[in-house]
Amino acid sequence: MPTLLLFNIAPPKRAKMQVIALRCACRMQVVPPERHGAKLEEILSGSAGETGEPAFSEELLVMSGLGERQMDVLLSELRRQRIPIALKAVVTPTNAGWTAAELYTELCREREAFAAGRQVHT
Repeated sequence: MPTLLLFNIAPPKRAKMQVIALRCACRMQVVPPERHGAKLEEILSGSAGETGEPAFSEELLVMSGLGERQMDVLLSELRRQRIPIALKAVVTPTNAGWTAAELYTELCREREAFAAGRQVHT
């Protein structure tokens, strides 16, 4: 099922996102800080427990299994309703085995490189 993983999203913003998720036929899963060290595939399958690894504090939205139309609706509704989330990612075969913390670190690295006008991946 198409799923939105929410990391560090405050309850008022989550409530607005729930309406968008329903419109996009997605389920929404709030990931608590104690599970930030779990692999994305484990979080999605429900098999991730507490990891004891350090959590990150910035907002992150991770999308899994969305079709092109669902993704378009989701992103346009987030913009239209002025729900900013700086870091967004899609689960891929490559990053599914990463922990949420590893994905967060990579996204920060990419953001910094982009801001500096550098290439991240060669």
